[in-house]
Amino acid sequence: MNEKEFQKAINWKPHKTQKEVLRALNKGLREIVIAAGKGWGKSALCGYVIARTFINYYEELLKGKRDSIKIWVVAPTYDLSDKVFTYVVEFLRRAEPKIMNFLRNRPFPQIELSKNVWIQCKSAENPKSLIGERLDLLVVDEAAFIPPSIWYDNLLPTTASKTKKGVTIFISTPQGKNWFYELYLKAKEKGGAFHFTSLDGVEIDEKEWERLKEICPKDLFAQNYEAVFLEDAVSVFRGVDEIIRPNILREPEPGRSYVGGLDLAQVRDFTVLTIFDKFSHEQVYFDRFQKIPYTLQLERIENAAKKYNATLIVEINNVGLAIADELKARGVKVEDFKTTGTVSKDFNKKGTKEQLIEKLSLDIENKNIFLAPIEVQINELKAFTYIYTPSRNISYGAPEGYHDDCVMAIALANWGLRGKTREERIREKLKEPVRKRKFQYF
Repeated sequence: MNEKEFQKAINWKPHKTQKEVLRALNKGLREIVIAAGKGWGKSALCGYVIARTFINYYEELLKGKRDSIKIWVVAPTYDLSDKVFTYVVEFLRRAEPKIMNFLRNRPFPQIELSKNVWIQCKSAENPKSLIGERLDLLVVDEAAFIPPSIWYDNLLPTTASKTKKGVTIFISTPQGKNWFYELYLKAKEKGGAFHFTSLDGVEIDEKEWERLKEICPKDLFAQNYEAVFLEDAVSVFRGVDEIIRPNILREPEPGRSYVGGLDLAQVRDFTVLTIFDKFSHEQVYFDRFQKIPYTLQLERIENAAKKYNATLIVEINNVGLAIADELKARGVKVEDFKTTGTVSKDFNKKGTKEQLIEKLSLDIENKNIFLAPIEVQINELKAFTYIYTPSRNISYGAPEGYHDDCVMAIALANWGLRGKTREERIREKLKEPVRKRKFQYF
């Protein structure tokens, strides 16, 4: 089935700028990098390329010209990989309805005709699942939000083969000048890099463009809709890399005091528990888990809290109230945090999500909190962003399809860290003139 026949069969046609990418693919380029604004049509284009490739390769398989078809869609989370996969499913359903008999959702979304003929969704959250295959086609969605180690250590080897010569398509909105930017520059030298604004697609017209431009902060609009590679990624938390300290996760020590933050899972989210030393403001404990029985979750949280004799700060909205009450009944020290709609003067008990996040942002910027080099929490902090709502209010959160469980657990724990670190107070005291110093303990 040639390209025109396939487009007719699926009732879809690429727009002008999408055709530019398809022409590059038809030239045989191994790596294609697309930096494009939201709504340009990245997911639809890649869904089309995957569906067309699968149909063409299947015809070759029937003729004995190949013995396998292996295609991956990889994104920071399964939810994000499903965006491209939804288009794949719809296009294949229109072209070859019988293929839908092979659609599966467990253990991950996939179309599997046999052990060697499949299209699979993968998540960068599970690096161990991204090794050992030799792929015909790899689509990396929201590539700028994936750690570089995932590409170089896990994904790049899957396309390195004498026989398959796998093709990789990277699609993303920019996130600062990180590894995706470097990849874009390298691909540009070979004619495989493309830059498009949201206005270059079909979902956003001039009127909507102007409305978004008015609502969004300037840097957010530049990054998300103009697809500009800014010097610094648009993030709530600046200077995350500067507060990372190796080897700070440790067992509890006598004479130290600890506070923890607990963010509880909602459906597909993760439960995250993190504990900090109240004197040094260093992260000493981290645990993240998903889909384990309720009783085991409670035991896991209880054991860690009692081990450090830590006070846990728990948001008591929704499921949190029941968990907080159960932990209290088990003898765990729990401090309720109730999210309100207005700024609270009761610093210890309640406040807005904005207050919670803004305190963490300030402490990170001032290097008043220190984190262990745990990739998942670093990625969440860097991806965490803000938007202006149509009513001109600021709304904080993870981008659509991302998790923010680590961010919220850290923010809750940080809510219980008061003032400066003990080390900083000592340094400031030592800087005072001798006549002004007071003989006292800190």
